[in-house]
Amino acid sequence: MTANARSAFEEGLALEKSGELDKALVSYLRAQEMSPQDTEIAYRAAAALLQAGYLEEAQSQLRRIVFTEPDNLDARTSLGNCQLLLGDLENAAQNFQDVLDRSPDNRNALFGHASVCLKEGRAEDASPSVERLTSLMPHSPAVLTLHAETQAKTGQGAAAIATYRKALKADPMQPGALLGLSEVLLRRKRYDEVIELTIRANESAPTDPLALELLSDALAGKGELQDALLAAEAALKLHPASQSCLVRLSVLNRKLGHHVRALDNALKAHDLGKEAHDPLNAIGAALAALKYADEARSVLTGLTAGKGLDAHVRDTARKLVSAASLASSQPEGANSPAGKSVVSERRVAPLQAPAEETVAKGASHQDAALETRQTNETGFSGDGNERASSVLGLQRRDLT
Repeated sequence: MTANARSAFEEGLALEKSGELDKALVSYLRAQEMSPQDTEIAYRAAAALLQAGYLEEAQSQLRRIVFTEPDNLDARTSLGNCQLLLGDLENAAQNFQDVLDRSPDNRNALFGHASVCLKEGRAEDASPSVERLTSLMPHSPAVLTLHAETQAKTGQGAAAIATYRKALKADPMQPGALLGLSEVLLRRKRYDEVIELTIRANESAPTDPLALELLSDALAGKGELQDALLAAEAALKLHPASQSCLVRLSVLNRKLGHHVRALDNALKAHDLGKEAHDPLNAIGAALAALKYADEARSVLTGLTAGKGLDAHVRDTARKLVSAASLASSQPEGANSPAGKSVVSERRVAPLQAPAEETVAKGASHQDAALETRQTNETGFSGDGNERASSVLGLQRRDLT
């Protein structure tokens, strides 16, 4: 390491210690330019790239280090973490296992190995690593959360709840524990607890749609369908390409009597993955609600036979959605007997259906027209049920 490279490297260390990661990365890369063969500099630069989210660049650096120094366990573990984040589970698992073969108590490798197993649906295989890691770090919120997830996925629901609560006692805003506990409690229909937990999870990680998805499911479980719909819409806004969010919206819209919107959601979900069964079920249910019994039967029969969506059914469904979209785009009051739309506290009322009989067989105005909605910011404030009462700006009645 040259003198200038060392100066830049030490500057990077100081900046990283003070929390200025971006500036530290610049210093590390400058030091690396001065001493391109220095492994210590290369590793620090790769670690900083990984923390900053430059996964491909970090992976490239770490591969070079591991190739040059196969026994560099820190670099190999970091490479496994990088591959885990990139979804390359096979290579990540191999790197973690290589580290554990040489250093059985390597905490990062134990955590990474267990994480890969859980992602691959092999919770039983994750258990030995998790148990070892828990013995080494019994008070870590992240480790306790991983332990609880393993318990939940190996049929130990009660133990998982206890471990999640222990993790939250150590860190009340630990996102993984909040969401994991919400999922377990949702299966037990403990909806009020789920609502409280998911509100906290949203506060802790506002860009994660899962909190809003679980909140929507809990609200729906309590029969608060309109609020559940708005929570699901907020989740979709965070993840527009989510098939599960679109299916959830379809189900909720159908239950609320908005059958064409339900059909539209289901079609969009189907387009994201044509082999998935849930969107096809949703399409069939929406068509049945719209009194298109033959088309609904065709979808469900095709689902059983693995044929997917028939072209005639798709065409019929698209015409229904297009007609409703056209109706909703007309000037306000164009089709309304009162000459104007009615705005309630909870939502903007749907526009009236077009006159064409082809829009729906026996469907009401609301079934045929897509709703024009107000745009609400997602936000939570207050405490307990008061916070839940402001979900998406709604004035809720009671959650208990």
